[in-house]
Amino acid sequence: MILTQSKQPVFINEDGCSLLYDPELLDSPISTFLRCDIFNQALSCQQITQSGRGQAWFIELAGLSTVLRSYQRGGLVARLNRQTYIGWSAKDSRAYREWRLLSQLYALGLPVPRPIAASFCRVLSASVPLYRARILLQRIPNVQTLDYLLSTTELDNSVWQSVGVCIRHFHQQGVYHADLNANNILLDKQQRVYLIDFDKGEIRKEKQQEALWKLDNLQRLKRSLLKQQSSREEYAFSEEDWSALVDAYNGVAAS
Repeated sequence: MILTQSKQPVFINEDGCSLLYDPELLDSPISTFLRCDIFNQALSCQQITQSGRGQAWFIELAGLSTVLRSYQRGGLVARLNRQTYIGWSAKDSRAYREWRLLSQLYALGLPVPRPIAASFCRVLSASVPLYRARILLQRIPNVQTLDYLLSTTELDNSVWQSVGVCIRHFHQQGVYHADLNANNILLDKQQRVYLIDFDKGEIRKEKQQEALWKLDNLQRLKRSLLKQQSSREEYAFSEEDWSALVDAYNGVAAS
């Protein structure tokens, strides 16, 4: 099913901040909405403590359950510069690129959070090419990360098959996920699977070496699962689980 939006996204730029937003979900926000105003309007706010590089909050607004995420660096660079990036153009910022990609994926009917807004705010002054960025997404209700579930329970083959089928649907549309790991896969109680965090992701049109990047995507996920398994006393992941995922990804019917 192809979904469409009846209204075009709106872009505003003032007070050193730019905001790209969906007018069906937000009504005339100010450009600094994601920097400060959202917390003033929040009915409730809870910082997300599960692992992940970006700083994030669950925020309840009037009629809207959301996730607000700040873009943050990882690795050694983060010790010197955690949230500030270099760049002049809002449209080329990580937040705007992810917002546009999620908008495409949501319109294709793929299981991703609907993007609400993305912000690009200058640091220091307009003459300095430094910025901070945030993205606001609709919260997917009643879900847990695959990583959390594996640390608490053993999953049926049907769950692993659902994950494999979900990844296949994305790959069939040429969608590359730059950080496919167990924390970026969500499942609800009906075993519906969602992918999140498409920072640095893209839709790949070229056919050259198509199978290689898809295989690399899967292997990245497997490495993340093995890493988590090696660092925890209890983590319900096995080669049989992985085989069920890969078989479903390849369209092999379960016996």
